[in-house]
Amino acid sequence: MDRVKIENFYRLWVSQIDKLLSGYIFNEAGNPNPTRYIFSFYLELIERFLKDEIIELEKINLLSGIRGIGKTTLLGQLFYASRFINHSSKNYSKLLRGNYEKLYLDVSKLHLEGISLNDFFKYYEEEKNIHFETIDRKFIILLDEVHYDDNWGLFLKNIFDRVKGHKNILIIATGSSALKIKLNPDLSRRSLILDLYPLKFDEYLIMKNIAVPIKDLSEELVNSILFSNNAADLHDKLKVHSKEINSFFLNLAPSVEEEFLYYGGFPFVLELKDKKHLIYKLVNGVIDNLITKDILDLKKFASETISKIKDLLYLIANSDATDYEKLCSALKLDYRSARGIIETLIQSGIILEVKSYGEKFVKVRKPAKFLFISPSLRVSILSGIIPSEIKGKLLEDYLGLLFKKEFLKKKISAAENEILYDSSSMGADFILRAANSRQIIVEVGFGEKKTGIRQVENTAKKLDNFFYGIIVSKEGELQLINEKIIRIPLKFWMLI
Repeated sequence: MDRVKIENFYRLWVSQIDKLLSGYIFNEAGNPNPTRYIFSFYLELIERFLKDEIIELEKINLLSGIRGIGKTTLLGQLFYASRFINHSSKNYSKLLRGNYEKLYLDVSKLHLEGISLNDFFKYYEEEKNIHFETIDRKFIILLDEVHYDDNWGLFLKNIFDRVKGHKNILIIATGSSALKIKLNPDLSRRSLILDLYPLKFDEYLIMKNIAVPIKDLSEELVNSILFSNNAADLHDKLKVHSKEINSFFLNLAPSVEEEFLYYGGFPFVLELKDKKHLIYKLVNGVIDNLITKDILDLKKFASETISKIKDLLYLIANSDATDYEKLCSALKLDYRSARGIIETLIQSGIILEVKSYGEKFVKVRKPAKFLFISPSLRVSILSGIIPSEIKGKLLEDYLGLLFKKEFLKKKISAAENEILYDSSSMGADFILRAANSRQIIVEVGFGEKKTGIRQVENTAKKLDNFFYGIIVSKEGELQLINEKIIRIPLKFWMLI
C-alpha cells in the first residue's frame, strides 16, 4: 500500500474529525445530544480499562445493531467522553483525567479510499513509533462500520493475539451488519459482543427531553413480573408503584405513548414529529439499506429472491401470524427460500421470531409468529395505515423488544429464558418460560373487561408449571382479576 496515500488520508481525517462528529453529538443549537443507556456501560468499561481491571475478553468489544439507532453517535460521545459526563463525578476520575490516547475511524471511509485496516495500522504504528505488543500507554481505538473491511475479523483477531501480554489497548467496534458481526468465526472467543436495540419508551422520553424516568423502577418491574410467587404477590409488588406511575403519566401529553409506538424507535427521526411521510421514508430506508448493503453482500440469495424481501416484510407486517404455505404461494417462493430469507432477517435484528409452545415436539408445521424489533418498523412498512385488527401487534412488537432486551437476560441458572406463544385457537400471545421452569402467560388486550381472560385460561391448561397470567391492557388500572390472573396497564410496561 502506498504510504503517501495513507498519510494523506490520515492527515485529512485528523483535521476533519471534529467537524465530522459534531453533527452526530450536538444538536442544531450546539447543545450535546442526550446519551443512551449503553453509553454508561462503555464509560464504566473505559474507566476499568484505565485502571487495568478488564479481562482478556473485554479488550475487543463488538456492537451490532440495525442502521439508524445511534452507533456512530455513541462512538462520537465516547471519543469526546469528558464533554458528556459530570466533571464532579468520582466514578470516572481516570477517564476525566484524559491520560490516554484515542483514535476514531470510520472504516467505510477507509474502504472508499481502498485502504485496509491492516495497512492503515501498519502505517499508524510506524508513524507513532509504537508496537501494539509493547505499547506502554493506554490507547482506545473506536472503529465505526468495521464490517466494511473484508478482513476485519482477521485483523481484530491479530490485534487480540498481539496484545495478550498487557492491557493497554481497548477496541470498540460497531457494525450495522449484524449478519457479519455475529457470524464471524475469528472473534467468537476473542471479543465481547453486544446488541444496540431501537429506543425503549424511557429512552425516548430522555432523547426528546420530555421527562426523566423514575429511577430503578424498570429493574423492579422486571423482577416483579418474572419472579413473584403468584398473581396476588405480583399485584402487591406492583401496587406499591401505582401512585408514582400514575403521577408520572399525568405530566405527559395524552398522545405521547402512541407517538412513541408509531415514530419513536429511531433517534434520527425524533426531530421530525410533524413529518410523518418523511419518517416512514427514512425508516423504510433502514430496511432498504439492510437488503442492498448487507443481505445482497452475503451472495446467499438469487436476485429474484432478494427482490421479494420487501413484499415478504409487508405480508408479515399486515398479519397476525405467518402461514408459510400462504406466504410461499403469495410470493411464488418455495419453503426453503422463504425460510432462508426470514432466518436472515432474524439474524439481522429486524424481526424477532416467537416459536410456538411445544413446537419442537410436533411434526405439523405451525403458523409462525414474527414481531418487528420496533413497532416503528411495522408502521413505516405499512405507511402509517394500520388496520384495526393489526393495532394490537404494535403492542406485541414493543413487548417483544422488552422481553428480548430486559427479560431474557434475567437468568437464575445456566439455562436460557424463552419467549413462546400458543398457536392454537384462542391461545395466548406470549408464554415466558423462565430458566427455573416457571411459566408466565402474557396476553395483549385493549381494555375490554373480559378481553384476554379466556386466552390465558386456555393456554394455562397446557402448562405444567403455570405460575400466573398477565393481561396487558391499553387502558384501565392495575387489577387482580382472580387468584391466577392479573391485569397490568400498558403504562407499567412503558416504564420498563
